[in-house]
Order: sequence, then C-alpha cells, then structure tokens
Amino acid sequence: MLYLIYGTNTNKIRAKQKELVGIMQSKQPNVSVYRVTTENWKDFSLEELLGSQGLFLAKYIVTLDKLLEDKEIGSEVIGALEEMKVSEHAWIILEDKVSAPNLKKIEKFAYKVFDFNDSIGAQGGSEKKRPLAFDFAEQFASKNKVGAWSEFIKLKEAELAGEEIHGVLWWQMKSVYLAKFSKTADESGLAPYSFQKALRLSKGWELKELNVLLDKLVEIYHEAHRGGGDLMVELEGLSLGL
Repeated sequence: MLYLIYGTNTNKIRAKQKELVGIMQSKQPNVSVYRVTTENWKDFSLEELLGSQGLFLAKYIVTLDKLLEDKEIGSEVIGALEEMKVSEHAWIILEDKVSAPNLKKIEKFAYKVFDFNDSIGAQGGSEKKRPLAFDFAEQFASKNKVGAWSEFIKLKEAELAGEEIHGVLWWQMKSVYLAKFSKTADESGLAPYSFQKALRLSKGWELKELNVLLDKLVEIYHEAHRGGGDLMVELEGLSLGL
C-alpha cells in the first residue's frame, strides 16, 4: 500500500506521517519501520524492500523521505510505484515539492495522497480542517485531562475513526513506555526528537501505570473488533479517567 504526504507545511507532514505509522503499529505492534533518505539510500536495496522475502521477512513500513529531490534516486522510486501499490508492505513518500508529472504518476498508484501546501486540504478529505489525533495523544501523554478531553471532542465531532485515534494513542504511549527505561534514542528504537519528547512525557508516568494502560489499549482494540465494545466509548473513558 502506498501513501504520499507532501507540501510546504512541514509540521503537518511529519504529524500525518507519525499518525499513519501509529495506526499501522496499533494493528501490528512489532512491525519493523525503516526511514530511507538520500544519505542512507545506499544502505538499502529497493528491490529487496519490495520483495516479500529476503532480508526483510515480516511486513514492515518504509518511509521514503525526500528521495524525489535526487534525480537518479527519484527516477528509481517513480519506476517502482506500481510494485509499491501491490506490495504487502506499507510505503510512505514524504516530499516538500512534487513535480506535476511525478504527482500524476504517484496519484495513479497511491492509496491516499495528503496535500499540505499551505491552505490546500488533503486530497480525498478535508485535512486542512480535520484535527489530528496526534494532538490528542500528546495531551493524553501529558496527563492533561482538560486538554485531552478538549482534543478528543474535536476528533469526535470530526468523526475520526476510533481505530485512527487508537493507533496514534498507542504509538505515543508505547514511545513513552520505551523512553521510560531507555538511556538513549538508539536503545529505545525511537528517532532522537521522538525520544526526547517521550522521555519528558515519561516523567509523569510510573512504569506500572504504563503497563496497565498498554494492556488496556490492546484489550479494548481486540474487544471492539470482536463486537464486544465500542472503541470510541472506551477511548473516551480512558480520557476521562486521567
């Protein structure tokens, strides 16, 4: 499955990327995540990444970060779009600018395209006006009950799917959990910026609390998908219980 996130609003681009990864990780917590840039491009084999076997045996998420800026690398990425579309892995293309010809090619194969060029909304939805679940998750992780509740109401009014909210919240709280007992970003497996933020947030949580919360998040997700509960109701309950 292929996604494109692009535009001049870097903050929204990064937030949407984290949101998507969080949703995917909520469905498969142990999924591997790779970030490919022009600097580490030679460390990866696009052919190997596209394959379902080889070095990478499990499903994984690949972020292709500003690769189209390099003419040679960009040409290889564009040439692999159809394979990305049918791949069992998730592909996220992040770009500041996309040329009209390349945009047309990507749109042909992408599952979703998010356009964050200033005031222009995301294609396929009103992303400009749609609140991000990432804001709610950060307020929740801060144990800001009023802030979390306020953000949750925005998400509820915007009719965001419970799965989307749950995925981002899971990602945020799992990051806090990892930062709680990790000394460095490398040890936690998080990006440096994410690690520092999660480390700050982790100071407000006891390890026992985090274990209980993460177990609860797993429980309500599976219960909802078995028809045993309403995910939005359960998430609302967690917010009120901060």
